[in-house]
Amino acid sequence: MAWLLTLCGAAAAGCDSTCGQGDSAECVVITAPIYHAAEPTDDAYYFTRLLKLALDATTDEYGDYCLEPPAVYFADDRLKASLQQGQVDVIWLVTDQTSERQMRAIHVPLLGELNHYRMLLIRRGDDSKFAAVQTLEDLQGLTGGMNAQWVDASIMADNGLPYVAVTGYGKLFRMLAAGRFDYFSRGIHQITSELYFYPELDLAIEPHILLKYPSYTYFFVRRGDQPLAERLALGLRRAQQTGQFAALYQSIPRFQWAEQQLNSEHRKVIELERDWAEAAP
Repeated sequence: MAWLLTLCGAAAAGCDSTCGQGDSAECVVITAPIYHAAEPTDDAYYFTRLLKLALDATTDEYGDYCLEPPAVYFADDRLKASLQQGQVDVIWLVTDQTSERQMRAIHVPLLGELNHYRMLLIRRGDDSKFAAVQTLEDLQGLTGGMNAQWVDASIMADNGLPYVAVTGYGKLFRMLAAGRFDYFSRGIHQITSELYFYPELDLAIEPHILLKYPSYTYFFVRRGDQPLAERLALGLRRAQQTGQFAALYQSIPRFQWAEQQLNSEHRKVIELERDWAEAAP
């Protein structure tokens, strides 16, 4: 596992001063949202290391590289716009029809089927509100909270699930704690780290419900960036073939916990409809 330890130390490092400055013609600077890549509980920790696996596997064909974050922090719709405008070279996000049309997806699922499942973050002590929820119709009697710029908001609307829409991320946890809505639907691979990040809010993971709908997370590049698209596709396939992709995935503790939850017989799976089926992996 020496390769993984090397990734852990290097993933968040900035570019060498000579890369992209003319001294190393074979070195290309690749800008990506790796802001919190050193933090194991942040999504960037996993996706940055997976990105590096793909890039490392293709240096013979495409040359050396270095990763750096953009000079300005981008999130959600601004991050997508920054990619299209050339301020960022590669991002990762849950795909939808608009993203597939505006950007170029690398159709290798980065989270496998784990991304299809969500759990509910609730206020501690509110378990009784959800104890009788067995069907979609039951859940429609409660109100969720969701970022208006996320794909999941439209899925909730399509399935008749009432929700409070806001722009932003951190405020949703505080709004839930303040009673503005009943639950916050979160990815099964995200919810544990988010729960422990806000200990002062006294939130809890709802104990028996799983939501399920088709959802794939891909790397995206600009539509005209053929070289980087081909490099990432080739690199991800090679990482799969060598087993490094799977080894990285299995090394993430919150992914391990999520897989254990999927194997539990104590959770009711409520399947949601999705109008648009993503491109086949």
